[in-house]
Amino acid sequence: MQMKLNDSGEKITSGEIRSFEQDFSIVLPEDYKSFLEESNGGMPDGDYVFEFFDEVTERINHSVIQEFFILNTNEDGSYNDLKNNCMNLWNDEALGKSDIPFALDPGGNYLCLSLNSDDYGTVYLCNHEYEDADTGYLVKSKVADSFSKFLESLSLDAD
Repeated sequence: MQMKLNDSGEKITSGEIRSFEQDFSIVLPEDYKSFLEESNGGMPDGDYVFEFFDEVTERINHSVIQEFFILNTNEDGSYNDLKNNCMNLWNDEALGKSDIPFALDPGGNYLCLSLNSDDYGTVYLCNHEYEDADTGYLVKSKVADSFSKFLESLSLDAD
């Protein structure tokens, strides 16, 4: 499904993405890097719904994408900046440094990419209201095995 994004960030290069990766000593999944190069985030034109098994309620749930974070190269620290969100959530110990927040839903929950070796590239919804008792991080519910599978799973809400 081709999704139109409004208010995307300025076009970025693979070199700027590499610089972001080097700054944080990470390697982003290739499908997510391609997305950044093509669109650099933004707000979907319409409500794009995704389904997941909610670890908090222990049932199937749905949410929508409010916006994808953008990779700013001007260091302005805006609320929708990928770098800013990573630093804030890591410093607050809401997420581990192997979780990259890339989007937000209307309820204030983060969509994250895992960089752990055992589930590299997996997309999770991180519930901002609940902490995992073992880690202290936000409770994570699996959404998709990869960023590209996540995009494929999105459906436009007709309502």
